[in-house]
Amino acid sequence: MSTRLTCRLVQNLTAEAVHLAADRIPLLRDRRRAKCHVRQIAMYVCHVVLQISQGDIANAFERDRTTVRHACSVIEDRRDAADFDAFIETIERLVSSAFTAQAERGE
Repeated sequence: MSTRLTCRLVQNLTAEAVHLAADRIPLLRDRRRAKCHVRQIAMYVCHVVLQISQGDIANAFERDRTTVRHACSVIEDRRDAADFDAFIETIERLVSSAFTAQAERGE
């Protein structure tokens, strides 16, 4: 599977998780800001869980590498809040499980 497709799948999983958690965590009211937040989480998870380089993530999301570095920094800083950390851990487990199952099937 291409890095671009992998990153898009992670972004879609993240968006679904944010949607499902909407009643438990405060979401941003501005739609553009909310999309940016989902993208930042997806970039972070791609880098941390799937070990994709920041340069490859930048290419997949059609952004600059410094944008990926900033996204990772923002998410890491926000993990100091227990609720947000638990939410990110859930997304990390979901992505890890999805891509482990895919690897086991040989895709």
